Parts: sequence; C-alpha cells; structure tokens
Amino acid sequence: MNSIGKMIGQGNTAEIYEYGEDCVLKLYRSAMPEQLCHDEFRFTMIAYQATQKVPQPIEIIRAAGRIGAVYKRISGKTMLIQMLKKPWKLKYYATLLAEYHNCIHTPVIDAEIPDVKDKLRLDIQSSDDLSEDEKQQIYSNLLSLPDGNALCHFDFHPDNVLVFENQYCVLDWMTACKGDELSDVARTGIILKFGKMPRVPDIVNLVVGTFQKSVYKKYIRRYIEITGANIECIEKWELAIAAARLREWIPAKEKQVLLKFIRQRLKLISFIA
Repeated sequence: MNSIGKMIGQGNTAEIYEYGEDCVLKLYRSAMPEQLCHDEFRFTMIAYQATQKVPQPIEIIRAAGRIGAVYKRISGKTMLIQMLKKPWKLKYYATLLAEYHNCIHTPVIDAEIPDVKDKLRLDIQSSDDLSEDEKQQIYSNLLSLPDGNALCHFDFHPDNVLVFENQYCVLDWMTACKGDELSDVARTGIILKFGKMPRVPDIVNLVVGTFQKSVYKKYIRRYIEITGANIECIEKWELAIAAARLREWIPAKEKQVLLKFIRQRLKLISFIA
C-alpha cells in the first residue's frame, strides 16, 4: 500500500498529498459529502477518456478517517503561478487559456454527467441571496438559452490549468457538466472579471485583480477568433452563471459585486421586455 507524503496543496474541498512515487491523493475535508468525491472521480474519468488532458484517475480510498481519490501525478506549475512570475507574458498565457478551453469542449453525448441548465437551476434555487421573484426571472431567461452536449469544466481558470513542457492538464472536475460550450466560456468570464481568491491576504487579491480583467479581454478575444463564437451569445449566459455562483464558498466582497451585476442585468431585461 502506498504511503501518504507531504501536503502539496489545498482548496475549499480537499487537501492534496504526495502518494507513493507517481501519484497524488486528493483527501476531502471531513465536512464534504462522500458522494461528491465519487461524482468528481467519475467526472474526471469521463474527461480523461474524452480529452486525455486530465490527471488519470486511479482509485478511491480511505485515509485518516476521510475519503479521498488517487490520481496520477502531473509535474508542472499552474498557469496562475506562471502569470504571477512572468506578468510580461500575460497575453501569451491568456491566449493559451482560450485555446486549451476550446480543446476540452468535446462532445459527451451519453456520459453520466449533469446537464448545464439543470445544474444552474439547482444552484440558483439553493441561493439565499436572491428573492423568489428574481429567481423566476433568471429561470425564464435560462430556458431561452441553447442546449448542447459539449464537455464543460465549469471552473476553468488559470489556477486549474497545469502547464508543463509545452503541454497542459486541467484539474478539479467536481463541477463538470455537459451543455452549450458557451456557458462554460461565460463561467470563466465571470470568474476572471469578478473572482476573488479565498484564504489569501488582501494584497494578493489586489495584485491578481490588476491583471485578471486584462486576461479576460485577451482570453475572450482569442476564443472568439478561433471558434467564431458571438460575444452576445456568450454574455446571454452570464446572468444565470453569476446567480448560480452565489451559492459557492466565495468571499463576501465577490458576492456583493455579483449581486450588483445580477440586479443590473435583471433591470436591463425588464426594460427591454
């Protein structure tokens, strides 16, 4: 049996440990429902089989009284770290982000994975920050948006992309779903435009905030360039995406900004109607 090594990273849901010679263990926090671990493992397997740009899932185990998933270890640094170390290469990394995102949007027609619209509706329903009338307006808007069968990561941003030897690997597939790929692009846009990093000093968010909107502009320009997507079709997803994000573990400042954005969009929709 492989032994657990040192902790090499952590996030909201889990801690990451070295595991044996060539694997890592994603050990979920005790408060996390075990089903989420099984779901993420399954989603990662689907993404691995569809794209090969994902850490290979090995097995689910128990350690220290908690559930965890073992994956093949990928050596590399996240794109966010690369951006912070080499800010003069922001345009280069932002364009790569768009190209990598387009590459994972492969069809997953029969895969056992949630539908984008179903996922968004459930997340919006769980939010305590919106009134029932606001939710109904957002649901109505969501119904008018296109369906699809593309693999969507739904948390695709520079800190979830490992870069190594002119290759890349996409991490953290817990939020994966299938649907219109532009919903996934809109989700990345909301993160890049409004996202704040949790559990870091304010100065870190200040530094990141100085370039993340610039990264968004370069990312979205490149995505449209290589796919022919329409920016208006992408932006139509932003209302539901922003509303669904409210139920996540995000900093209070980000939540305030998102609520302002959501209510401005709702006013605009009501005015147009």
